[in-house]
Amino acid sequence: MTLVPIPHTAKEIADDLTRRIGAGEFPRGSRLPTYDALAAEYGSARRTVARAVDTLKAHGIVVGVPGSGTYVAE
Repeated sequence: MTLVPIPHTAKEIADDLTRRIGAGEFPRGSRLPTYDALAAEYGSARRTVARAVDTLKAHGIVVGVPGSGTYVAE
């Protein structure tokens, strides 16, 4: 039997990414994985990940660089 990941809410993803950034998994100035990679990791839709990242952007935790990706704020 194959276990299917439980989809996470945007809030849960945002909280976990904030925790991971605080723990140093993603240091300041580093690029976050793509939305597609995060969606696969969390077992959620790409749009859910985008909402989570939008929350982090609104709080100044990450910044988006058009054409490059999303980076942890310095």
